[in-house]
Amino acid sequence: MSETNRIVEAKKFLSKAEEQILIISPYMTPSTLAEALSEVPAGIDVTVICSWRTDDLLFGSSKLETYELCKENGWSLRVDYDGRRRTIHLKAYVIDGETAMIGSANLTQRGMLQNIESLIPVTLDAHSSLTDAIEDSITGSKPVDDEVYRQFVEHVSSIPKPEKSQTKRLTVVHGDMEREILKQMPPQPGLDDLMSLPSIRKALSVRGLRFSDIRRILRRNSTRGSASNTINDRTMELMQEIVEADSRLDIQKRERSNCLVWKVHHILNEEIRRHIKPYIGKPLRDLGLDESLWDSGTQGNKVRYARELCLALLPEELRNAIMRLSTHDGSLRLKNDGRALYPRKFGESLVFTDREGQFLNLSPEQMLPEKKLRNQLWFPFFCIFEAPKGIKLGEFRLMGLGFWESNFNFVQDLEADLKDIYRVLSEQAEPFHDNPFKEGIPRRVIHTKVADAGHTSHLPYGHPNRKMSRYVNLPILTDIAEEILSHDH
Repeated sequence: MSETNRIVEAKKFLSKAEEQILIISPYMTPSTLAEALSEVPAGIDVTVICSWRTDDLLFGSSKLETYELCKENGWSLRVDYDGRRRTIHLKAYVIDGETAMIGSANLTQRGMLQNIESLIPVTLDAHSSLTDAIEDSITGSKPVDDEVYRQFVEHVSSIPKPEKSQTKRLTVVHGDMEREILKQMPPQPGLDDLMSLPSIRKALSVRGLRFSDIRRILRRNSTRGSASNTINDRTMELMQEIVEADSRLDIQKRERSNCLVWKVHHILNEEIRRHIKPYIGKPLRDLGLDESLWDSGTQGNKVRYARELCLALLPEELRNAIMRLSTHDGSLRLKNDGRALYPRKFGESLVFTDREGQFLNLSPEQMLPEKKLRNQLWFPFFCIFEAPKGIKLGEFRLMGLGFWESNFNFVQDLEADLKDIYRVLSEQAEPFHDNPFKEGIPRRVIHTKVADAGHTSHLPYGHPNRKMSRYVNLPILTDIAEEILSHDH
């Protein structure tokens, strides 16, 4: 099973259940569990087994919030915990007690989408030892109810968060050329370096090297007369090899040029987390939100007050650095299970007709500008709230604040989406009243739609009074929230 479709295959497999589902995954996140079970028919008996050993909870490998998701959906939860002599390490996704997918993949974002993992379908009748391991996992785990959940919450809350390990990590790079490039890289920046920057656009001097800098190093050490395209291809290959060897580095496209850079969002986020730790999980009414706003709805600019309140919890110097460095300031609302509630608009509004409804005589590239979209998704800052539908502003719970930076794979997916959107628009010869961007390949990162038709539904899409916009998809926003809230960097 390929790296990119494990969650898709798991969903498809679990959706075939007729009576019962058993999921055994020591590590799991609520959002990935919810995604895996999102296509399961109603009425299926679901049991989930994961690890709530203390270290797993403290380091974020497992989440106490899994119980809230299970309770909300009527699923049973059982957990492996410190008092058990044998540790559950099995990963099994079982339907109707007859067939299963087994392998190495935990039900986490990394396990399902990023790591090198495998899941294969098997029949239980053919593997008695697997059946025994499944039975042992059930009998060796404890069912969770409200009282057990309360005890775990109190236990974890009483333990100080472990400090980040200061152990120096080994970077394995093969080849003299890669080592020469790394010698030219600036040292990994610290918090003081980042806090003193005027903007993220002015950060390359402390973050890394341009493509042209690396190509120059390669030219100095290559055979004279090498073709430009050969040098360019080899430069990109070297950058990718370096990034694959050290997860602290990334390739980021800025102003049409690929740069080899140190990732820095986690450095800032650790400092932010240190200051807001006492306020995590608390409703805004308890954090000082003006009482007149407690019962306010969340439409319009009301959420802006929530962001301002949360930013005020930080020291002034840190707030000022956030304002200088962020390329976009926004909020993410999460459901109780950690999934994003609404897609978010990014980039310019899109206009395809004049006020008379006539199609503009412009190229797709002119009607689909990218600059603002790319810039906002470069290094955005988010306030993250647990705020399911229907609650008032005072009930929003602060879950975290932090930066997110778009990596090389994200930008590649974004460019593929933009290319497909250009293609769709180029095929339109006249104004349209049905959204043509819904057709074709599912969008990886963004989708295009009208925010709210309202009284303008008689106008064509892209009319100045019925502009379209591009929205980041819910799974991507969920991933962004998980990365900001995660302590695993």
